Amino acid sequence: MRIVKIILGTIGSVILGLLFMGGLDLDDIRFQKNIRKLKKEGWFKELSDNGMYYERIFHNEAVREYLLQENIVVKINNDEGKRNKLISLIKSSS
Repeated sequence: MRIVKIILGTIGSVILGLLFMGGLDLDDIRFQKNIRKLKKEGWFKELSDNGMYYERIFHNEAVREYLLQENIVVKINNDEGKRNKLISLIKSSS
């Protein structure tokens, strides 16, 4: 039992250290999570597999901000207008 506490304490310390030292950003975590969810959709996977669009998805601030919105993946999957807005942001960004 003592070993489990030590291991969990160490893991917790490492995670907190990374969070507060700038190693992990909560926005980065949310962004990556949303990307993983969207990659399950064929239309998004096709875009992200294209090198030019991949670069835009991951390095364009407007795309990033759009994908950091609350529940955006659900909204994109259920609303064609939101999906088209994301596609437009990706395709028109420089």
